[in-house]
Amino acid sequence: MIWVVKQFIAHQTLEMEGERVRLPIRVELKYQQEGRQVSEKSLHKKILYNKFFLLKRYTGLKERDFDLLVEKKVQEAIEEGLAVQEGLSPQ
Repeated sequence: MIWVVKQFIAHQTLEMEGERVRLPIRVELKYQQEGRQVSEKSLHKKILYNKFFLLKRYTGLKERDFDLLVEKKVQEAIEEGLAVQEGLSPQ
């Protein structure tokens, strides 16, 4: 069994106040792997993005909605990355 650390950047596009904003989201993913199997219990993620700037700049943006949107985008990127690693086609 080994520990794997992956770092990648996912992008979320937002339409805000007449602007299109492409937000980079830095993700660090750590997990245990044995063979091709990933231990779901060992999965840890760290998500970094400039949330406070965006909330200040776009006052109509609700923090909770924004957090959910970012979390959904990160989860999709993680699932896609793990599916490719396991030799499956991403959904």
